[in-house]
Amino acid sequence: MSNSKFAQSPYGVFEDAAMPYLPDETPGQGMDRYAHAAPQGRLEAAKRRNERALMAIEGVEGVSVGHTAVGKEALVVYLRDSSVKRRVPSQVEGYPVETSITGQIDIQRW
Repeated sequence: MSNSKFAQSPYGVFEDAAMPYLPDETPGQGMDRYAHAAPQGRLEAAKRRNERALMAIEGVEGVSVGHTAVGKEALVVYLRDSSVKRRVPSQVEGYPVETSITGQIDIQRW
C-alpha cells in the first residue's frame, strides 16, 4: 500500500479528502451519510402541494426549494417583475417564501 495521500481512480488521480466528491452516486445509493445535502422531503411535499396555486398568480414564473439569507429552508418563487411580490404569500405551510425577480421565463424547444 502506498503512503501517498492520492488515490488512484479510473477517472484520474484524486486527493484522499475528508468528504469525497462522488458525482456518480446519489443519496439513497450508498451515500446515506450525505443525505442532508438533498432537499428535505417535507419542503418538497409542501412545494408540490402548493405549486399549482402559486403558479396561478399572474406574474409568477416558477417555484423551487431553496434557503433564506440565513440558511433556513424556504420556497423560492420566481417573479416576472417586482409588482408581483405583493400578491405572493410570505409563508406557505410554515415555510418562508423567498422571491427572486427573473423577468419572463420562456421555454426554448430545440
